[in-house]
Amino acid sequence: MQFERIEELKEQYTDRYVVVDASRPELARFQGVVGQVKTVNCNGRALVQFDTDNNQGWYDIELDFLKVVDKPEPKPAETKEKPAAAAKAAPKKAAAGPAEENASPLKLAQVEREGQRAAQGEQ
Repeated sequence: MQFERIEELKEQYTDRYVVVDASRPELARFQGVVGQVKTVNCNGRALVQFDTDNNQGWYDIELDFLKVVDKPEPKPAETKEKPAAAAKAAPKKAAAGPAEENASPLKLAQVEREGQRAAQGEQ
């Protein structure tokens, strides 16, 4: 490709949001995921970073397999999950008793195991 054409592609695609053609087997893992074009390399292929699982890699993808889309909505904060996880952990601490709040994980596991044995013995 000519240098001028590469520069045009860089201006056209850099910092744009894209989705891939998921019918291509090598791109199926990115189905439904929005990526951002970081640049276009000298071969005329886009270097795309996908916003999944803290993925920092840039993937070299042919421009023919990309579709430009609008900027995605920001992801909602994960604060809803954290209180639920804290609520699940709270009964375990309460069962261990106030003296074991600062106990090691091994001690907490032993206390939990003793509680399970006692519950089995009652049955």
